[in-house]
Amino acid sequence: MTVAPELCEQARRAKLNLSAILTCALQAELKRLEAQKWKNENIEGFNQLNRNNEEYGLLSDKYKGF
Repeated sequence: MTVAPELCEQARRAKLNLSAILTCALQAELKRLEAQKWKNENIEGFNQLNRNNEEYGLLSDKYKGF
């Protein structure tokens, strides 16, 4: 892993915990990638549900009070 020297020096002067920052950043990015993968794997199901809702309405429509 490579970090620009000036950036590393600024972080050192600010007493930042680079290990903790990297860990948090990696966790966030992995979570984002996993969510995107799940969305991509399920997009056809979402599209089918939307088509059903457009054709037949929502299952809860009969319970609307207005």
